[in-house]
Amino acid sequence: LALQEKALYPLMQQIKYLWDPEGILNPGKLLSDDREQCIRNLRVPIRAPGLPNRSAHASATASSAEPGEAEPSQPTPLRDLTELQLDWHPQQVAEIAEQCFGCGRCRTQSLPERMCPFFRIVPAEEASPRAKANLLRGIVSGRLELASLTQDQLKQIMDLCFHCHSCRLECPAGVDIPRLVSEAKGAYVAAKGIPLSDWVLVHLDKWAAWGSLLAPLINPLLATRWFRWVMEKALGIAQGRKLPRLAAQPFLRRAERKRWTRPVRADGPKVALFVDLYANYFDPQLAEALVGILHRHGIPVYVPPEQKIAGTPALMVGQMERFRRLAEHNTALLADAVRQGYHILTPEPAAALCLIHEYRWLLDDEDARLVADNTSEATTYLWRLHTGGRLDLKFRPIQATLGYHLPCRLRALEVGTPGENLLRLIPGLVVYRLEEGCSGMGGAFGLKREHYRTSLRMGWGLISRLRDPEIQAGATECSACKIQMEQGTTKPTLHPIKLLAYAYGLLPEVETLLRQPGKELVLT
Repeated sequence: LALQEKALYPLMQQIKYLWDPEGILNPGKLLSDDREQCIRNLRVPIRAPGLPNRSAHASATASSAEPGEAEPSQPTPLRDLTELQLDWHPQQVAEIAEQCFGCGRCRTQSLPERMCPFFRIVPAEEASPRAKANLLRGIVSGRLELASLTQDQLKQIMDLCFHCHSCRLECPAGVDIPRLVSEAKGAYVAAKGIPLSDWVLVHLDKWAAWGSLLAPLINPLLATRWFRWVMEKALGIAQGRKLPRLAAQPFLRRAERKRWTRPVRADGPKVALFVDLYANYFDPQLAEALVGILHRHGIPVYVPPEQKIAGTPALMVGQMERFRRLAEHNTALLADAVRQGYHILTPEPAAALCLIHEYRWLLDDEDARLVADNTSEATTYLWRLHTGGRLDLKFRPIQATLGYHLPCRLRALEVGTPGENLLRLIPGLVVYRLEEGCSGMGGAFGLKREHYRTSLRMGWGLISRLRDPEIQAGATECSACKIQMEQGTTKPTLHPIKLLAYAYGLLPEVETLLRQPGKELVLT
C-alpha cells in the first residue's frame, strides 16, 4: 500500500492513529513498515521435479520489482509419490493440495448446508475438511515425515470423513477432499491392514450371500437381543442398530429365472441395471419394482449377471486394492454393455456416485469415462423421462404424508431432487422436504459399534423431524439413510421407486408397508 499510495500513505497513517491509537484493530494488516507483511504467510507452491514451474511467471515479475522488495519463496519440489503409495500423477497431487486456500467455509454449521457432518458434532480443526487437505499438503511438500502416513494419529483424523462429498460440493474451490482422504487411508491400510470390523464391512456381499442361504433361520435371530449381542462382540456391528432382513433369493438369481440376464435385441432406449448390495440381497422387491416401471414404459432391461458390488465400504475404510478390483471388473462389464447401446441404471445413489465419479478418477481410462458418461441414478432417469414428455402420468392416488430426505451422495451427483419431484406427481401424496442435514449413517459407517452413537448424533435432527405426528412415513433413495431414518421411530421409510410402482398398480404390498409399524431391531 505504501508503494501504491506514496502521497496519501502518511495521511492514512494519521487517520488510523486517530481511530486506533493503541493499534489493536487488525494490527499491521494494511498500514505497516514491514515490507514483507503481505507475503510472509503465503503458502509455498508445490512443484513436481521435471514438470513445468507454474510460478515461473511470478518469479519473473518479482525479479523486475523495486530493490528492497521481498522475493517470493521458491516452489517446494514434490516428494516421490511412489513412497507414499498414492495412485496419482505427481502434478495432480500438487494441484489438488494447492486448491484449498484455507478459507474455513468447511467449518460452517448452518443449514441447509451439510458440510461437514463430523465438524458439526466435533467442532475442532482436525474434524474440518481443510485439515485433511493441510495434512496431505504437508506430507507431499516434505514438511511432514513420510512415516506420518502410517501413524495412527493421521488415520484417526482421516477417519473423520465417510465420503459424503458435501465438502467437495460446497467448497468454493471445489477441493475433492474425499479423494485426498481415500488415498491417505489407502496408504495406511497398505502398510498396516484393516481390523476385523472393517474387513466385515468390506466383504458385506460375501456375508450377505452366505446369509441368504440361511435367511429363514437368520432373519428371526436378527430381532433377538442375545444374537445381536453376539454379532457385536464377534463382528463389531452395533447391537442397537436396526438391520435389514435377508432375502431368501437375491435379485440376481430372480433376474436369471425371469431371463432378464439375457441381452436384449431391441431398437430405441434400453437399460442395463446395476443393483449393488442392498437391492440384491436385502430388498430385491425394489429392483423388481424398477424393472416393472421401465417395462411399463416399453424400455427393455438387461441385468448383467456377473456384476459385483460397487465397493463403497472398501473405499470408505481405505481398502483400495479391493476397491480397484471391483472397479475394474464392473467397469469392463458395464462398458461393454454401453457399447451395445445400453444406458446404465442403479437405484442406489452410492453406487451411482462410484460409477460416475469414483471409478473415473481411480481408473482414468476410456472404459471408466464411458461408464461415467452413460450412468444415471434411477429416479434421475425417470425424471428425465418426465421432462421429455415420456413418463406415464396415470397414477392411482396415495393418501399419505411423507417426509423426504435427499441423500448426500445423490446430492453430490448435482442432479437436483428427482425422487422428490416424482413423488409430487402422485395425486393425494403430500411431501415435506426434511432439511436437517446429513443422516449421519455414512454408508456402512453407522453400522460399527464404535461409530453408533456418533452416527446418531449426526442424524438426530433428521430422526427428530421424522417423529412429527403429521408425517406418516419417510422417503429416500439411499438404503443407508433408510436405516438411520427408521432407527429412532417406528415409521417406515420407502424408496420413491416403490411408491411410484404402487401408484402404477405394480406393487400392492406398499399399502401394508405404509401402515405397518416397524420393529425394534429390524427394518421394515
